[in-house]
Amino acid sequence: MRSQIPLWPFAILALLLALGLWQRRTREVSWSAPVAVAAAFLALSFYGVASAFGVSLFPLLAWAAGLVLAVTLGSQVFAPRGLRPTAHPNRVLVPGSWLPLGLMLSIFAVKFLVGFVAGAGLTVGTSAWFAPAVSLALGVLSGGFVVRALAVLRVSRRRKSDA
Repeated sequence: MRSQIPLWPFAILALLLALGLWQRRTREVSWSAPVAVAAAFLALSFYGVASAFGVSLFPLLAWAAGLVLAVTLGSQVFAPRGLRPTAHPNRVLVPGSWLPLGLMLSIFAVKFLVGFVAGAGLTVGTSAWFAPAVSLALGVLSGGFVVRALAVLRVSRRRKSDA
């Protein structure tokens, strides 16, 4: 079975591990960095849903519902705590966190599961609940990055309005 799994997912996993471990350090970021990360994960999760299940109504609605759910209700779970403006305009001090690594690895695991189910031809992949459940999960997880980006934007804007 291992011989049928391509090597490129493991390269992506290594990259995600490196990015996630880097984010557990407290760092000063421009507002554009988390926005770019959120945009990238939104695009990748949307592409993941569309490529796995086609551009069909229920998976895309489930993905959108997960995204809306994360953005409207997820600030207590996903938003970084202790954000502070810095002396530099448009920059925010972001405390280190394991959460981005968890989000990245969760997205990877869901995408890997979908690929495994499809590659192995498992019947669960054709179940009526599978595509919407996967899509909802990807929407919530990528929405976690949106929540984090919005929190940084709020602190960055607060700094501008205080000046």
